[in-house]
Amino acid sequence: MTNKLKIVIAALAITVVAGSCFKKDDSITILDVGYANDMAYLKFINVYTALTPSAATPAAGPSVNVFINDVKINAAAVSYGGLFPAAPAYTAVQPALGTNIKVIISRATAPVAGDTLINKNYDLGANSYTTVYLTDSTPNPTPQSPYFLPFAEQISNAKVGYFKARFVNMIPSTDTLEVFSKRLNAVMFPGTRYKNASDMIEIPTFLLSDTLQLRKVSAPATILGTINGFTGTSARVYTVYCTGNITATPRARLLTSFTNR
Repeated sequence: MTNKLKIVIAALAITVVAGSCFKKDDSITILDVGYANDMAYLKFINVYTALTPSAATPAAGPSVNVFINDVKINAAAVSYGGLFPAAPAYTAVQPALGTNIKVIISRATAPVAGDTLINKNYDLGANSYTTVYLTDSTPNPTPQSPYFLPFAEQISNAKVGYFKARFVNMIPSTDTLEVFSKRLNAVMFPGTRYKNASDMIEIPTFLLSDTLQLRKVSAPATILGTINGFTGTSARVYTVYCTGNITATPRARLLTSFTNR
C-alpha cells in the first residue's frame, strides 16, 4: 500500500552564509544531515520529463534556479535529473511563516514572462526534512506545466545493522510500478502509483550488494530499470526512485537512489 505524497503549505526562512565562496545571491547554509537542531531541511530534485519549456536549442527541458525569499540558493542551475544539494546534504533553513519559494527557468539572459514555474509559500516546520520534486502534472507529461511536489519525509534513523529505504515513483504514467530485489528474491517495494511512495521498510544490511529491478506490476517479466551494486549501509536511510518516461521517450527510464541520512 502506498502513502500519498504530502503537499505542505506555508513557510520557512533562510540562513545566509557569511563569507561564503558564492556570490551573495547564491548563498545559503548547506549542511550534512543531523548537523543542527531546530532547522528545516530541504532537497530539490528536477524530474520534469518534458523537453519544454526551455531556453536551450535544441530544447533539453528546463534547468531551473530556486529562490527562497527572493534569494537564489543554488550556484549552478538544477538540470533534469539533478539534485540540490548533493546527497546526503540538505539546505538548512530557519522555520518561519510567510517564506516564499520560487522556481525560475535558468537563462543566459534575464528571465522572460512565463519563466516562473512556481511561486508559493510553504511551511516545513522545525526539524523537518522535505524533498521537493519539480515534476509533471497528472498523470502524463504536459509540455508547459511543471510544478513543485513537496514530499514531507517522516523518517527516523535505522538501527545499527539495518538500513531503511522507501521507493518513490516519479515516472508520469498510469502504470503501477514495483521494485524487485534479486538478493531477497522478492518484491522489496510493492506496487506504487505515480507521485506516490511505498512504506518505509527496515531490513538487515547485506554482506553482498544487491540488484534492484524496476518493473510494472502488470508485467513483472519486463525490467524497466536497474540499480546494480546497491548496498545499504548500517543505520542509513535511502530513497530509491525512478524517473523518465514509461515508453523511454523522450526521457530514458532510470532507477536510482540517494541517501537521506
